[in-house]
Amino acid sequence: MFSFKRKAVTAVGDHFKRTIKSYRQYAMSDASVIKIEVLSPTVLGLKLRVDDRNLTFFAGQWVDVFIPNITQVGGFSMCSPPSLMENSQQIDLAIKKSSWPPSEWVHSRCRAGDKVQIRVGGDFYYDPPSNSQIPDLVFIAGGVGINPLLSIMLQLKTLFQIKGNEDNLPKRITLLQCAKQKEELLFQETISELKNMLPKSFDYHYFVTRPTGSIEEYEDTRNVGRINEEDLAMVINKSQIDNLICFICGPPPMTDHFCSKLRNMGVLPSQIKYEKWW
Repeated sequence: MFSFKRKAVTAVGDHFKRTIKSYRQYAMSDASVIKIEVLSPTVLGLKLRVDDRNLTFFAGQWVDVFIPNITQVGGFSMCSPPSLMENSQQIDLAIKKSSWPPSEWVHSRCRAGDKVQIRVGGDFYYDPPSNSQIPDLVFIAGGVGINPLLSIMLQLKTLFQIKGNEDNLPKRITLLQCAKQKEELLFQETISELKNMLPKSFDYHYFVTRPTGSIEEYEDTRNVGRINEEDLAMVINKSQIDNLICFICGPPPMTDHFCSKLRNMGVLPSQIKYEKWW
């Protein structure tokens, strides 16, 4: 019924070594950079056109990115849904600035028209059914950990647009998103569109852990600080605990922390899906 596995690891550093046991497709495809945009002070968005029109992936997976003259293999989660690839042969990536060679190339040397090769991989994904009931979903994102979660949410959006499918959709979808600064909360416009499209079922809360400026600029003082146990309890208590799946993506300490807290609240390990970004 559901297509996902419990644990995956994606690396900044030696991505290939850390993911050596992860699923990978055999085939690679050429791809071209068709657009670069600034998503935040530290994150660039890349839109790639994929040459192989038969390339497929599940929402939440990543791609190995082979960059000319860069020895290290990049590993970046897609922030776009599979439907974008199916309809337009395109995928979207959001890449945080760092000294890691693949990221450094994106931020300092990448230009529209540049060529790379990509290969789909990853065990952290969700293939939502289109003809049976989808449970309530909770997404917890830290920084660029929003990328695979957004891919999943946008794929869900396509299901919401299928006429007659209303009874199979989640009754509640909750996103808890945190970042160090407010300007690093990625994809706010897209998230607002999801909120407007799903006003009754989509619940969104953001958290800024190292705020700058005045606290008065925030909608609620609860937006300042880390996601705490009360925030989690509020989300879990709104759903039937046996009809719930939680997806977590962020730095290792964050994912470990929330996995532990959710288990303490009675959420079964089989209901918790996570990926660690290093």
